Amino acid sequence: MLRALHTPPGEPERWGAFDPRSGDISLSAELVLPHLTGPAPGVAGPAQGQALATVLHEATHARMETDAPHEPNAVRTNESLGLIEAFAEYRAVQQFETFAVAAGYPDVYLTTPQYPGWYAAMDDLVRQVSGPVKSRAAFLDEAIRGPGAMHFDQLADSVVKNRLTHDVPAGEKDQRAARAALIPAMAHRLWPSLRARPAESGLMVANEIRQHLDAQVDKIRHYYRGSPGQPYPAEAPNPTAIQLSPDNGLAMSDPKGRTEPAAGVDLRFLSGQAPASGATARRPSLGQGARGSGGPVRRDPHRGTDRDRS
Repeated sequence: MLRALHTPPGEPERWGAFDPRSGDISLSAELVLPHLTGPAPGVAGPAQGQALATVLHEATHARMETDAPHEPNAVRTNESLGLIEAFAEYRAVQQFETFAVAAGYPDVYLTTPQYPGWYAAMDDLVRQVSGPVKSRAAFLDEAIRGPGAMHFDQLADSVVKNRLTHDVPAGEKDQRAARAALIPAMAHRLWPSLRARPAESGLMVANEIRQHLDAQVDKIRHYYRGSPGQPYPAEAPNPTAIQLSPDNGLAMSDPKGRTEPAAGVDLRFLSGQAPASGATARRPSLGQGARGSGGPVRRDPHRGTDRDRS
């Protein structure tokens, strides 16, 4: 359900919010909704662009699951939560023009990312991992489907396909192990803090990732060229992966189509401190996300996510 968002006096103005528990999306009654009344001559401007970008940012979150406790290569940390927000901002910028035209606002433009640090880091990293086998567009299409906790694995898959295609065997065990070995090189500890950082900080993080990624690619290439006949010795980010399926009783589907974990399933990732944590909506509708004011990435798990005004 779409709701109007009213920011309490004294708090930073929020552009939008998504509640992963109900699937409700809230858009600012002051900053967003007034600009979604349709195109009009002389109206298009930066404010309207940010309003539409908010809708797309929220859409990115709400259409995908965030957690993936059943996947060995899921990254269920604050670094992952930061990357989820960075990807939502990346998509909001990269696909803004197409989205604006499809929404009926062909003259609206976006002047700058709301989160320049996150955007710059994500844009540079996607450039690093893209190539002739798996392009930037292919990664974007894959990442949009989620889950968010698999974004690092999806980036690592691009590295394996584009830079290690002749080194890593095609078998799933080898492919997954190689991706697991690459993930730590990209899971920079500063991903969460880039929310409040300028583009220069994002580029600094991306450059450090490049150095670690290049070194790890060389290690994997050297290992397989020795023909050991065994998958690369890497520890999966989520070694205690929970197999969620109707057959083993660890998952229960509600009438609305969302999957609720049964008792005993580790929900620490979903109670994390980032705006995107906990998005479990499967529906392809407007989405989750926070775009806005600086400060640490912290979220009340009961409040959902929001996009503050810078």
